[in-house]
Amino acid sequence: MTEGRCKPSVFPPRTDTGREDTLDNFVIETENLTKDYSSWLRKAKRPALNNLTISIPKGSVFGFLGPNGAGKTTTIKILMGLIRPTGGMATVLGKPYDDVEVKNRIGFLPDSPAFTPQLSAMEFLDVCARLLKIPSSKRKQRVEEVLEIVRMAPHAKSKVGTFSRGMLQRVGIAQAILNSPELLILDEPLLGLDPYGRQEFKEIILEQRDKFGASVFFSSHILSDVEEICDSISILNKGRLLCAGKLSDLLSRDTDNGVLVKIRQCDDAVKALMTDADNVQKKENDEWELTFKTLSPELDRKINELSAKHGEAVKRLNAREDLESFFFGKIEEDNLENS
Repeated sequence: MTEGRCKPSVFPPRTDTGREDTLDNFVIETENLTKDYSSWLRKAKRPALNNLTISIPKGSVFGFLGPNGAGKTTTIKILMGLIRPTGGMATVLGKPYDDVEVKNRIGFLPDSPAFTPQLSAMEFLDVCARLLKIPSSKRKQRVEEVLEIVRMAPHAKSKVGTFSRGMLQRVGIAQAILNSPELLILDEPLLGLDPYGRQEFKEIILEQRDKFGASVFFSSHILSDVEEICDSISILNKGRLLCAGKLSDLLSRDTDNGVLVKIRQCDDAVKALMTDADNVQKKENDEWELTFKTLSPELDRKINELSAKHGEAVKRLNAREDLESFFFGKIEEDNLENS
């Protein structure tokens, strides 16, 4: 099938899911979505995306993961109607991916957004609001609201051309939420943000879901942030889907996988266990996480004594694999199988 003849929006009704109405359950669905790139220099087609089949639950924060060249941006461009697939199908908010009207219900941030440097942040967002056909009576108020949300109100009248990369990313996020979207599609939204800015962005994402009911689909290379805020993920490699599902299922706890000890506001307990730990992480609110791959009788006794002494400040849990370890394990396994 050639790209020009592709009709990915035409897809027979599903009969194997048991769902009466997929519109109420999923904001994005793809089936066997494929994109091949070829040129007159290259006779063989180069698949950027190979039979991708995923379903993104409504009301979720979904992390779309993979190394560079895995097919993430290609998928996002197809979903936004910027390029056409070679084969397969895709629906967004229950409509064909190339439905123009559905774009009014989506907020989009590309991986390398471009801005007119001569405009101020407020002027740029006003132009975006006009393109989105936000009524003039509400336009100024909405622009001011999103500037507050992304912590850019103090820079509202500053020229975009004077902004740092992180500030530009905030303006990009502001335009993505300008139309109060049902679905946010964000390509590397954490790019250029410092740790403080990333934390604010995560709060913005969760607020869009929890307060405004938006679903979020975003790609990122910052796996620790993905693990913190995402309900579900998928991992791509070389255009192929390796796995997809809820994080709680993919990173299931295993009683044979060691012990995780969480310690809050108790430095002496951290010091007592730090030398035995295989991994030590400082979290927010003065909380530490210490992971132990094996549990010796002596370590077991030490943890029990600290738990008895400090109560709720020292909690022992069955350890689970973190997303970073899981991600690299999947990629390495796939590379070995397909080398």
